[in-house]
Amino acid sequence: MEPLFKLESIYVTNVIGIVLITVMIVCNLWRLQSRNHADRNLLVMMFFALTGCIADPIAYSMKGMPGLLPRVLVYSTSTWLFASNMLAGYFWVRFLAFYLNGGLPRRSRIVLNGVVVFSLLLLVVNLFVPIVFSVSENNLYSRSYCYMYFLVVDYLLVVYSLVIYFKSKANGGFLKFFPIWVYVVPILIGGVVQTIFYGISVIPTSIAVSIAGVLAGLQNDMIYRDQLTGLFNRSYLHHLLEKYKKRPKLHITGVMIDLNGFKHINDEFGHAMGDDALVETAHVLQSVVNDTGCVVRYAGDEFVVLLNTHDSVAVQMCLSEIRNAFDEFNKKKSKPYSLFASIGCHKFNMLTESTDEFINVIDRRMYEDKKAFYATHAGLDRRRR
Repeated sequence: MEPLFKLESIYVTNVIGIVLITVMIVCNLWRLQSRNHADRNLLVMMFFALTGCIADPIAYSMKGMPGLLPRVLVYSTSTWLFASNMLAGYFWVRFLAFYLNGGLPRRSRIVLNGVVVFSLLLLVVNLFVPIVFSVSENNLYSRSYCYMYFLVVDYLLVVYSLVIYFKSKANGGFLKFFPIWVYVVPILIGGVVQTIFYGISVIPTSIAVSIAGVLAGLQNDMIYRDQLTGLFNRSYLHHLLEKYKKRPKLHITGVMIDLNGFKHINDEFGHAMGDDALVETAHVLQSVVNDTGCVVRYAGDEFVVLLNTHDSVAVQMCLSEIRNAFDEFNKKKSKPYSLFASIGCHKFNMLTESTDEFINVIDRRMYEDKKAFYATHAGLDRRRR
């Protein structure tokens, strides 16, 4: 019986994917040293895409071959393909959430992790009971009823990434060059084609093409990113505020945050530790703000948060959470330094204020808070030393 697939085409397709992802990984090894969660998730995503391209031709080569070794290889590579495709989508969602919003909300994180764990358990069960796929005595692979479950999960991950993107876009926390469709379209097309036409293997390579498109687009976004913290930078802040000025019905509250005793950290522990303090501050702020606003590294140890509300209760709750997050960081004592911050906030009146006036107000209010802090923490005040 002739197989329903051509090994030559499968080899060519996956070799293209392997070469493409290998080049991308080599060119992005610097992300391994990055303290940015988005960079790390992107690399993990590329790893799963690469291993998927390697496992796919092995699985097809062993199908229909007699013997124990081919049977083991069909089971192991097919299992890995289901897992790697899902995990590539999972880390894509994590990358996008960290890149645009600084992380996933706790509830979303719990649900996503639960889905991944449950799916991996199904694959383990499948090694004993063929619920996802089966392998005949002749080592021929065939889909089982839970195949559709994994297909649905893979597509839901793509859909959820779109939800993250458009929600971030509505909140202003997005970059105009970010190529969301460059990632989504190849994967959707590849998934549909491979599902309808059995024997055509394009999903792993589709993921590779999508990642290549994302990386190309990210190069354009670098002009709006702070290289140390991964936050938006001052240029993006002004771009965003000017954009808001054209939509005066939006309710935006600005928060200026400045580290207290930052010079003390640099003097006592060195500038490398000072950089580490800035990265940790970015993580603290992003963990609190998440998708309710936008976090910017304004200059030096100054940060600006734009909250999508004028509600005084919501704003005060956010400020309290920021202060509590700094307190929790200091209680952990995971670093040789502690983080203290002065905070000033102001509701942006787009009809009467210019962007410069808005920044000046939150800056002035922050310095009022800083003056009060140093009145009780004189030992950390090295501004005039």
